[in-house]
Amino acid sequence: MLTWRRTNGAPALWAVWLATRTVFYLLVTAPGGDGDVGIYQRWYACCLSHGRFPLADPMWQYPPGAALVLWLPGRLPGSYVHDFVFLAIGCDLAITLMLWRAARRGGSLAGAWYWVCGVPLLGAVSVVRFDMVTVALSVAAVCLTGRSVVRGALAGAGAAVKIWPVTLLTGIAPGHWRRSLAAAAAVFAAVCALFAGETVSFLAHQNARGVEIESVAATPFMIGRQAGWHGTVVFRFGAYQLSGAHVALAQDASGLGLILATAAVLGWQLLIASGRARWRPEFAADAPLAATLLFLVASPVLSPQYLLWVTGLAAACLATGRTTQRPVALAVLAAAGLTQLIFPVGWARLLHGSDLVTGVLAARNILLVLAAALSCWRITSVTSPSHEDPNESSSGTAAISVPGSSSNSSSRAVVGFSRTQNAHSSARLGALRPAVWRRDYHANARHGYEVASFGEVAMRPRGGLACDAEPL
Repeated sequence: MLTWRRTNGAPALWAVWLATRTVFYLLVTAPGGDGDVGIYQRWYACCLSHGRFPLADPMWQYPPGAALVLWLPGRLPGSYVHDFVFLAIGCDLAITLMLWRAARRGGSLAGAWYWVCGVPLLGAVSVVRFDMVTVALSVAAVCLTGRSVVRGALAGAGAAVKIWPVTLLTGIAPGHWRRSLAAAAAVFAAVCALFAGETVSFLAHQNARGVEIESVAATPFMIGRQAGWHGTVVFRFGAYQLSGAHVALAQDASGLGLILATAAVLGWQLLIASGRARWRPEFAADAPLAATLLFLVASPVLSPQYLLWVTGLAAACLATGRTTQRPVALAVLAAAGLTQLIFPVGWARLLHGSDLVTGVLAARNILLVLAAALSCWRITSVTSPSHEDPNESSSGTAAISVPGSSSNSSSRAVVGFSRTQNAHSSARLGALRPAVWRRDYHANARHGYEVASFGEVAMRPRGGLACDAEPL
């Protein structure tokens, strides 16, 4: 089935969302539960409220766009903590609405359910860090836009707050790269040019960071600590990092891993552009998830809120109704649950060398590595030009727009087809198959057909032959 509508269960979805987010709000607004919001409040009071950046604080390690996110709660009535959490939950609500809307437009409600239930697995850290803002921008880019320029602009805006949304550019279809990249670069460059000094400070602070104890690169050392490794854990740049013999090797390995991950992503894009690999519409959501997982496992920094990034992208994949990433999404969900056991539940014990929590950390990181490898494999295994999509040989329903059709003042028509059931028609009309359009949104739009954000089908421009509908 190419695309289907699944909106049953929406009342239960919103009931679960309201219950879990109410608990979040009560937990983090209670005394001592604000987490990093207290740091943001200090930055606002000393610097941001006066139009300055907290550059002297080594914990300030963000692109200049983050200042706007942290400045806004201070301009609202009420306490900074309450307003920050309220805005974070507001972004959470926006994400849920976008995923729910995707289901109503022909996707699957599984994405919304995944998000609503997945965030509580990660814990209250989801709403006491400002990563929810970048996840909202990323989900909007995947779910709501069929325009490459808008997607690029949203990616640039997200990168101006936190760098990771640049991975959204991996989901750009062939022929749209220049416009998307130009839009992303324009938005990001505008922010950086406006705050040039702050951008330089951000880069310097990032370059000075070491290997965080939660990162994949640190895992052998954390296990080795249980076996007698004499290194130490030190607090620097707002994080607990490794210090001791051979730690520089882990740092170098992470740098090499980031280079190789970038090369792999660019190489895959070149294969797509040259036609040696086949582009599929679900890659618009799947590719950013795979790229983000690659960079998570290669990065020397892996804070708990980073799991929110891949949770949001996995939800967007499921919301399309057609994705290669379903097993990966399950692995991400399991990793999110293990992450909460590490932080905040077992954090103090991890710092003191607990065998149990170190084992949980190792299991989580191994799971992330496997998820990244599986994600890439499932994408590359279907990009071969000779690969046959099993969905093309099964019955299904495709939602398309046919000019001139009418249905309650809407031109959207739902055309059901099956290659088996329509074999006779296909044989008679086989000579017309070259008229099937496969290229891009604009090629189809010129002939009067609407391709939605997740539009998977294109009909030949004249004749409306259901038996000849094929995936783009």
